[in-house]
Amino acid sequence: MKVIIINSPLFRECNRLYDEDSLPPIGLGYIATILHHNNIDVELIDAVDRRLSLQQIIQMLEEKQPEFIALNIFTTNYDIVYELVESISFSTHFIIGGLSTKQLYNKIVSWNTQNQIDIVTGDGELITLDIVNNCVKDVPFFSCENRRVFKIDTSSHYLVNDISNVPLNRSFFSNEPVKHPLGFTEANIVASRGCVYNCTFCAAARSLNKDYPVRERTNASLINELISIKETFPSVNSIRVLDDLFLKNNCSVQKAIDVFSQFEFQWRSMAHVMTFKNVDDNLMRSLKASGCYELFIGIESGSPTVLSSINKTKDVSTIIQNLTKVFKAGINIKGYFIYGFPNEDENDMKLTFALADQLKNLSLYYGVNFRTSVFQYRPYHGTQIYHDLEQEGTNLNVLNIAPNRLLSNLVGRQQFNFHSGNYSSVSNEVLHDYIYRTINLNDGKIFARLRSKSQSV
Repeated sequence: MKVIIINSPLFRECNRLYDEDSLPPIGLGYIATILHHNNIDVELIDAVDRRLSLQQIIQMLEEKQPEFIALNIFTTNYDIVYELVESISFSTHFIIGGLSTKQLYNKIVSWNTQNQIDIVTGDGELITLDIVNNCVKDVPFFSCENRRVFKIDTSSHYLVNDISNVPLNRSFFSNEPVKHPLGFTEANIVASRGCVYNCTFCAAARSLNKDYPVRERTNASLINELISIKETFPSVNSIRVLDDLFLKNNCSVQKAIDVFSQFEFQWRSMAHVMTFKNVDDNLMRSLKASGCYELFIGIESGSPTVLSSINKTKDVSTIIQNLTKVFKAGINIKGYFIYGFPNEDENDMKLTFALADQLKNLSLYYGVNFRTSVFQYRPYHGTQIYHDLEQEGTNLNVLNIAPNRLLSNLVGRQQFNFHSGNYSSVSNEVLHDYIYRTINLNDGKIFARLRSKSQSV
């Protein structure tokens, strides 16, 4: 019995210019590890890290002809996965997962292939083993001929209630540990699943995932994993926490301090703009002392109108106050911004650029780094904005999403520059100009100031 798991490609052709951080697909790694522990012959192909084209993947599969092919799917690569599945000429059994399957399953089940397709929404590591062994306990959410949809929610046999003890064999990853452009060597962990916030542009919003509980690992399990990483990869000196949101509030800040203070790692993770609202200076200093080197924070916009529409705090002064605490503690920030939300006008964009510029100046004042990561808005399946636009009758061309070559050429960056139209009230030229100017706050050298600091860590 042969199972091939694929971290599906973002581009149809081999894209050697793609320059986003290459991160190991830990969720797929959990699935591969459990299959391996149960004596299943399993291989994980990371098409993103290996920059594989669609045709290269198809050729590999045709040569190996596994009995099962498990792969993920996103709004941005729907057409690629669709073509991959329909191009396979041999008899096999597809297992497809990912957040977007909650909305895409009704399209996936109609794909033109004689092969069986099982779609899994939610945790995949336990049910995949039973699909392979043909002993699934759950009744499908949807079933028609050789198509089944399984919803792994609180009523499922396969929900991973305790995520502290899910095994992970890191040898499945082709990019672990990662040698970062800053010079440090980094391993990646997952400390929780789910998000407590309700951002309308995000498929992980709590209001849309009430049947999928937020779960956190215990301190002990995290410490044990960090010990294992230290022993397995002696060169690793940095840890990236890949959670949707690791630092949520005071309690999670204290948890991070308790875990990482026992090691000499520097570490990076996601935080929310409101995470530090009630965190005092002493706790911020302890966070820095624990090794916290950089936080990824979704700022998104500087417009109170836009912020309110996406369920973020509309008080820009609070955002500045909270992030100033981070700067003051000596912690760097990577700030995420999005231009082009539905009906966003140029005044909104001016406010966003002004906020980004102010945060850049504050970081210089405190001697830390603030780097920007900026994107054009696009609607994702399973998000509140997507549902709202759909109800309004907006023509959502999201299944024809494509790399935005014009924007990529303008900003000199490939990652996540996809588009499915301009939903704002300004022209493409104006929209792209604000994206360019905000990225240009990095002076064209995103890691320049960080590199010298990293080398002293």
